[in-house]
Amino acid sequence: MSGKSFLKLFLTLALLVAVTAGGYFKLEEFSAAKVRESLDRHAELVRVDFERALLNPFDKSLHVWGLECRLASGAGCTVRKLEIESFDHEHNPPRFLRGRVHGVSVPVEFLNLGTLARDFRKMGYEKLDFDLFADYSYEDETKRLSVKSINFDGPDLCRVSAGFSLGDVSLRGPGIGGFVGTSMLDGSIVWQDMSFTKRLLAFSAESEGISPELYRGRLLESLQLNMQEARSLGNGYAENFYAELMKFIENPERLVVRVEPTEPVPLLYMFMGRSFEELLDLYGITVEANFYSRK
Repeated sequence: MSGKSFLKLFLTLALLVAVTAGGYFKLEEFSAAKVRESLDRHAELVRVDFERALLNPFDKSLHVWGLECRLASGAGCTVRKLEIESFDHEHNPPRFLRGRVHGVSVPVEFLNLGTLARDFRKMGYEKLDFDLFADYSYEDETKRLSVKSINFDGPDLCRVSAGFSLGDVSLRGPGIGGFVGTSMLDGSIVWQDMSFTKRLLAFSAESEGISPELYRGRLLESLQLNMQEARSLGNGYAENFYAELMKFIENPERLVVRVEPTEPVPLLYMFMGRSFEELLDLYGITVEANFYSRK
């Protein structure tokens, strides 16, 4: 290759790189403007500043970095990155969403947690750090809301993964009116404790002025009485709940809660004066503690 040919190829590549870089920066400017435009609509509720944003024009995914959020009440947090993989842009509220929030950090202070801030500080938390993930979809025809996954991952707190399906949900109207008459179809929650339950038990014991061992023993005795009462009443769901909760308190590791009613049950039943034990039976709630360690 001659010197002139090499120089021509080099200049061509440099031009392509410059055009690509310029297009990328223009896309970032456009993305930031679109994000600010969307955030300005809710400025009276929350103020959000961010470092940069990128809206993918092909799949319409959105990435926003370095967010600082401040509610009108004064509460606030920081977010390392917001990632929206898919989102319904045609309806309000959106019929589907899949997204992640990386590196949420909430300072443990009164403005954020109210009087609970004092308790969290006593448990050794100066801030609450966690990631979030959500994936849901809704079908207008069947009126079914499927929350495929809601994940909370707090390295010093807990990991929670939940999913559920609701029937008879109407998202055509504004507000929460569309959830009147909604029924629970099924669901599950997996709680993996990282340190929160252990710290909470220690804090509760200290608050009562007794040792953690004594506090845990009294708590287990109370759950044992509840389990025996449920057994005497023939409520197998409540008996299972208290028995498995005792195992979790003895060794706080993982707890699985499943909701499997024999037929769809209205959510409003939760607010109609039924006891906790009755609701366990009504919604078909079963619990299993530390299941992964079993042989």
